[in-house]
Amino acid sequence: MRDPLPPLPGVQAFEAAARLGSFAAAAGELHLSPAAVSQRVRSLETHLGVPLFERLARSVELTELGRAYLPSVRESLDDLAVATGGLFAPARREQLTVRTQVSYATTWLAPHLHLFRAEHPEIDLRLVSAVWSEALTLGEVHVDVHQGRGAWPGVHARLLHHDDAVVVHGPGHVERYGPVRDAADLAARPRVQVLGFDDVWQRLLPTGPAGPAITVDTTVVALELVAAGDASAVVPERFARSAVRAGRVDLALAEAFPMRQAHYLLRPVDDPRPSAQARVFLDWLADLDDHVPALPMPAEDGG
Repeated sequence: MRDPLPPLPGVQAFEAAARLGSFAAAAGELHLSPAAVSQRVRSLETHLGVPLFERLARSVELTELGRAYLPSVRESLDDLAVATGGLFAPARREQLTVRTQVSYATTWLAPHLHLFRAEHPEIDLRLVSAVWSEALTLGEVHVDVHQGRGAWPGVHARLLHHDDAVVVHGPGHVERYGPVRDAADLAARPRVQVLGFDDVWQRLLPTGPAGPAITVDTTVVALELVAAGDASAVVPERFARSAVRAGRVDLALAEAFPMRQAHYLLRPVDDPRPSAQARVFLDWLADLDDHVPALPMPAEDGG
């Protein structure tokens, strides 16, 4: 059972008078009369059984017990104000929830989100990976970006990005295995296979790859494995831009390859129009392609 609480109006009056140094100043802040503040403090003192102030002619001073009590009172009132404001205060900023897969968030959004924040500081962005797709309903998500072939039951899908694939290899690949003159050179070499992108390898190597493979489920893991070693991988060109430009991985072939998958914006069938804040973010995504151009393909005669 909780111990009896002191009278809260008295606690508030005590803190204000202690901070401001007089009952009159506390009365002005609390929109009370000085007599009402004095009465509330007296009620608190009666409850505690000790005086908290020494009453002087034009001011008040804390007693020793008052000084000891004040820090706990301030901390409690501050905690209450923060909790109340966080839960019940009118929203002062707009929040936009964006859900997408980890690779899109990590390789495409993360390197450039500072640009969005600079252009739209009034929008607080909440970025949720598809790992938590079951935690939020479609109606709770303002921007829902998925990679696939555009057929999801029960939702309206609008194309956002066409995607091409590129082949990348690690920094030690050429030194260990020699230059990559064409796709056939990769057949017997180690590779990282991303689930869902098998069709690109099949077009590159019609007779099938012979080299050892590590299979992963996200592009971001594939890029990390390639950067740390000498294997090659097929990844969406969009996702490879930052890693290639940073020198972490290299392009292996002098062309990009169309993918069956693309990126789509998903919306509920009964509410296909994005919100105003979502349209701001989607316009920024469209402009991002102009600011972050596609990778130039390397010369045909080497890796």
